[in-house]
Amino acid sequence: MDKREMLDLLTGVQSSKKNYYSELKMTVAQLTKKNSQLEIMNTLMKNFAIYSSVQQMVQQTFYDLQGIYPVDQIGILLKSAPSSRPDYTYPSAEDSHLQMPGSALCAQVYSTGTGFIDSSGEPPVTTCLTPLKSGSSIIGIFYLTSCSDFAPSNEDMDFFHQLAGQITVCLENARLYSEVLTSKQQWEETFRAVSDGVLIISAEGEIQLQNDAALHAWQLQTGENIEAFMNIADRTGTNLLERTIATGLPQSADLHYQRQLYDCSCFPLIDENGRCKAAVMYSKNVTSKREMEVQLMHSNQLVAIGEMAAGVAHELNNPLTSILGNTQLLLRNLDPLDADFPLLEDIDLCGKRCRTTIRSLLAFSRQENSPHTVCCLNDAVHQALALTKRQFESQRITIHTELPSFPPILGNIQQLSQILINLLINAKDAHGQREQTERYIMIKTQKVQDTIELTVTDNAPPIAPQIIDDIFHPFFTTKDSENGTGLGLSVSLGLAQAHGGELTFKQLESDVKVFRLALPIFSERQ
Repeated sequence: MDKREMLDLLTGVQSSKKNYYSELKMTVAQLTKKNSQLEIMNTLMKNFAIYSSVQQMVQQTFYDLQGIYPVDQIGILLKSAPSSRPDYTYPSAEDSHLQMPGSALCAQVYSTGTGFIDSSGEPPVTTCLTPLKSGSSIIGIFYLTSCSDFAPSNEDMDFFHQLAGQITVCLENARLYSEVLTSKQQWEETFRAVSDGVLIISAEGEIQLQNDAALHAWQLQTGENIEAFMNIADRTGTNLLERTIATGLPQSADLHYQRQLYDCSCFPLIDENGRCKAAVMYSKNVTSKREMEVQLMHSNQLVAIGEMAAGVAHELNNPLTSILGNTQLLLRNLDPLDADFPLLEDIDLCGKRCRTTIRSLLAFSRQENSPHTVCCLNDAVHQALALTKRQFESQRITIHTELPSFPPILGNIQQLSQILINLLINAKDAHGQREQTERYIMIKTQKVQDTIELTVTDNAPPIAPQIIDDIFHPFFTTKDSENGTGLGLSVSLGLAQAHGGELTFKQLESDVKVFRLALPIFSERQ
């Protein structure tokens, strides 16, 4: 109907004065119905955009259609459905007591590609069936059922076709939305399931997204700024994230947090202008791996020491045996009052000291696969001092000992001796960093409840507070590469734990440092 025809109808140009008002009333009704149809189409798209629910869309469309049609049920039959049961219908078949269109009616729509009206059944029920077309394909059928005396006009059928077209758009949107949602859920589930930490961080340092592993490891909340954490955990001197954002290139570094070591890599996210807008950080806890590397390196070192000790023993033991044997023979045949007797005693004493040193070195190198036996912790102290005491005397470091008697422990003397040697060497190196009027190391053993404690106390320069939590980490050292590998304390901690004990550190307010080794007392029940 064009504008001219509409004006003629409204002004009654083509009508007699007698029927003018009746035709005007009919025209207004037609316009009202048309407006209602347009409103239904608009509501259909609006509600789907808001709810993205096809069932809600069908329900709302049913109530809107009831305002202009005597409709009792509407439904959608999808061609891909395994049965003729509609995927979406309102009211349900159980509530409305209406039968859905049979397979023969549906087949007719699919074969012809056009809609039609069916008024069969007893009592008569009017069903309007309209194909849902997506391009050249028919994806389903939209049907409307009325139990009243309803005879849809051609204009009504045109509207139903238009309505079916909008429903098809909604169904396609729903399918695409479902696919996107499924893909998003799969990605999020995969993201959360990754056992290593993954974070997406903005260029300003704000955590935009993180998986459960990252949250559990670092206890940082989404939306929190990571800068303060990075400045503490990144020991390289420059922030890993800042380097990535500034250069737009991947960066990697080791991060230290709560006595755990993380191998971290940071990858830039580049926008369409070539700028780094964010970064993906991947972190893997490598504490156990590094500890295994330390143990392997330590084992290799022990093998080398053992081979060296065996060579030293072979080269020195034979002449040393001759020296001690001849010296003791001369002492036996010489008068104690002879002037040379003290000289021979000194030779004998020095020879025995050399023999003790060689035996201690051999025992120290034979640690692997050595069983734990009942032993005294003081014996480990004596063995460690026999190997290291001369180094402290040359640096004028006084060693004090308090070694009272106490119950035995179950352990390996050589390994316990190594723990003490590592602690003593650290103390010696720390003393060498500053001149002091008095430099000392106190070694003390004591019984504390069900444990035997060994403490090593020194007055060397203090350890910086910010690195105290890192001193037991593998490869962490403040020494240069020639003087330290960062393995001593890590190995010592591992040996202490292998004995069922613990190795701890405390720095007192007076800058006195105390390493404490606690081992369980041996019990016959063990």
